[in-house]
Amino acid sequence: MDIKDVVLKPIDNSQIDNNPKAEKPEGDSFADILKKSLDEVNKLQNKADESIKDIASGKMENIQDAVMAIEKADVSLKLLTEIRNKAIEAYKEVMRMQV
Repeated sequence: MDIKDVVLKPIDNSQIDNNPKAEKPEGDSFADILKKSLDEVNKLQNKADESIKDIASGKMENIQDAVMAIEKADVSLKLLTEIRNKAIEAYKEVMRMQV
């Protein structure tokens, strides 16, 4: 069995990539999606508040539209609350992990 000499060559600067291309993930980040969801829930809540004011002032004749707006706001708020609870639960679980 022949053993060949190992030749070490200095590395050229051109071979080193000083600016590696960071791969940008496609689509929105989790923070962007969460912000959009919060904005949407806020809009639904504001719309429900306006519907309540319109009913109280007598501006709205069709009460079904107001009830639907209020229910949409209620369901979206409940969903957001559940997402928050799951995130907090996951955070606590990670903090309990022993390293």
